[in-house]
Amino acid sequence: MPEDRTVSFEGFSAPLRGKVRSPASGAVSGALVLAHGRNGDMDEPLVEGLSRRTADLGWWTLRFNFAFADAKGEPSADTSDEIADLREAIAFARRESGAETVTIVGRGLGAWAVVAAATDEDAEDAILLGISYAGQEERRVALERLGEFDVPALIVVGSRSDRVDLPALKAIVDPLPFVQLDVIERADHRLRDGAGRPMLDEVLTRCEAWLKGRLQAPA
Repeated sequence: MPEDRTVSFEGFSAPLRGKVRSPASGAVSGALVLAHGRNGDMDEPLVEGLSRRTADLGWWTLRFNFAFADAKGEPSADTSDEIADLREAIAFARRESGAETVTIVGRGLGAWAVVAAATDEDAEDAILLGISYAGQEERRVALERLGEFDVPALIVVGSRSDRVDLPALKAIVDPLPFVQLDVIERADHRLRDGAGRPMLDEVLTRCEAWLKGRLQAPA
């Protein structure tokens, strides 16, 4: 079974800590870079779980802490520092994995960093977990850019999230041919059930199916 290897690489303002998990054998399917949310870190359940399960499927994975998490501080007001950190993580993944494609995954705050990096063509596709969207103009524009740049993306939100205007999100996403929206029933903003437990199987199964589909998609 693949195991984690602790790594360090230069970030935007400070060295970043991460954990790499490589496939046990065979060719690397692709590289997966995972970014955590505002109140989490690289070992939060959804991030760690997706890293573990995709490595078992042949993906090289890197999950890492944003600089603010290790400094026990706050993220930048406009997420610019986190976007810059993510770009450094993507570059590290390209150098170290040998993979031809990089998929970037983010939860919460990390998801919005992923949108920015993906639409600047730093990665080939994206997974957004538990995003917040209540009609904010800048976030609407960011999501629409996924369509402008033909970025394949999976968006996963909870049906009970109090931070998502689901009809408004669907209105943006439905016309975008390469973007898939999955709604996890009974999940909250952080994709947890009513007892506060992460809905790992439900979320990770959707992500795995989408990633497998991406491997089969024409270049």
